[in-house]
Amino acid sequence: MTAGDLGAPPATAVLPAAPDGPPPATVPGPPKVPAAGQPHTWWVPVRPGGGRVDLLDPAERLRAEGLLGSPARDVFVTSRAAQRRLGSRYLGVPPAQVRIDRDCQYCAGTHGRPRFADSRVDYSVSHTEDWVLLAVAGVGLIGVDVERSSSDRDTDGLAAVALTANERALFARVPPADRPGWFLTAWTRKEAAMKLTGFGLRAPPGQLDVSGPTVTVGSVPGWPRIPVHLHDLPAPAGHAAALASTVPVRAVRSFPVPGERAFRATG
Repeated sequence: MTAGDLGAPPATAVLPAAPDGPPPATVPGPPKVPAAGQPHTWWVPVRPGGGRVDLLDPAERLRAEGLLGSPARDVFVTSRAAQRRLGSRYLGVPPAQVRIDRDCQYCAGTHGRPRFADSRVDYSVSHTEDWVLLAVAGVGLIGVDVERSSSDRDTDGLAAVALTANERALFARVPPADRPGWFLTAWTRKEAAMKLTGFGLRAPPGQLDVSGPTVTVGSVPGWPRIPVHLHDLPAPAGHAAALASTVPVRAVRSFPVPGERAFRATG
């Protein structure tokens, strides 16, 4: 799926086997800075018990130790290491010298949207238990989200509170068997937009209409006036993904991190 109206569930994908050995610290590949409207996406698989702990800073290593033995540790290490590896790639410095600012723009906390310090290159990160997805933009701001489908999810109940009135009307016309995929796609769009702005769930999902190519905002004080453009992404089987951008998206270039398994979208 690409930019445009909210439609069918996202494409599925086929996963090749993971290669042996640890991935390299630096990441070669595409042009260092994505062109305007042509963001880059990177998919990194979460390896049980793996990850480049050596790329984490002392505070991150301490946090990883506290998560030892849990799936959350694998996701955390994979995500933080991937952010430093890609920061190294785009900023042209060693991973250890990549400085990431997580200060919240709305409060004094350190839980804000991550940013490369002193750089115009913007990025966003999202994850499930199986994959970490990163999106990078050379111009404007970007947000990204990936979600894993679940048969335990109360789709109708969530739709009642997370969708706008217009979206609920569209949702009601979707055949019941297709509703979980439709809702998951809508939710990734909302999350991507909330991550772009740094609002997170401070922006009520039911006030963000993502049924079109840009977000239509209801009552969300402080939401930026600049248009937020939406773009659905191919994703691994059982997942949905989307990105949001302050620049109209003309094309998305997707890359696997060297040394890691990739997925090939089908359908």
